[in-house]
Amino acid sequence: MVAGFVLIAGVILILVMAALWFSMSGLPKVLTCIVPMAPGLVMLGTFLLILTELLLFFGNKDDRKTAKRDLGYLFPTLLVSGVLWYAAYRLLW
Repeated sequence: MVAGFVLIAGVILILVMAALWFSMSGLPKVLTCIVPMAPGLVMLGTFLLILTELLLFFGNKDDRKTAKRDLGYLFPTLLVSGVLWYAAYRLLW
């Protein structure tokens, strides 16, 4: 599940870099606009990964087995990031 790890690590890295940039620039109030975007981006990226994993069902038996395993990781990630995005959206925006 390398693609999911790269997705989540990339979003966290971008969020940390933006937080440092805005705090050094003297704009700490902008962080409340950026924080809800992180789970939203993970949710969107996970949805796109799910769509690409569905293509593996057209492959052979090993591809279908890999797709089932990967979808078992992607659906909970989608649900958790969706709940986090909704909570951050309601509390911060």
